[in-house]
Amino acid sequence: SAAAGQAPRPPVSPARCRSRLCPRRPAGPMARISRTFMFALALVTELANAVVWVKGSGGASCETVCKARSGCNEDAWPQSAEEFEGIAAEAGHRCEGTQNGGAKYDPSTDGHYCGWAGPHGRDSEPRCAAVGDGTTYRFCPCN
Repeated sequence: SAAAGQAPRPPVSPARCRSRLCPRRPAGPMARISRTFMFALALVTELANAVVWVKGSGGASCETVCKARSGCNEDAWPQSAEEFEGIAAEAGHRCEGTQNGGAKYDPSTDGHYCGWAGPHGRDSEPRCAAVGDGTTYRFCPCN
């Protein structure tokens, strides 16, 4: 609508309009459906890739801990002590102290102190299957 006392502007032809300031035509129903579909697809993909960290019971492997949650994710192990601290908090645990660890069953805790880094070398046995003794509680990346 034109302001009082001004003549309405003629529409700008698409050939002349190359600026972001030019008015755009409203998106049609197919464009809105397409955008909605893409948003939903991105959301589902993100949720599918999400890992839930669970503190297991003493002596349990992550395969056992994650059995009811579509399995353990071997690609989700923490890469730093800072990342692990967030994981422990997500699993409802606060470590009194954190060290590198280095055991195949890490990240884990004895209930007070935590070890976050697994072994440095690559072994054929997946870490999800590793177990500690009965006083070792693993932090497990469940799908």
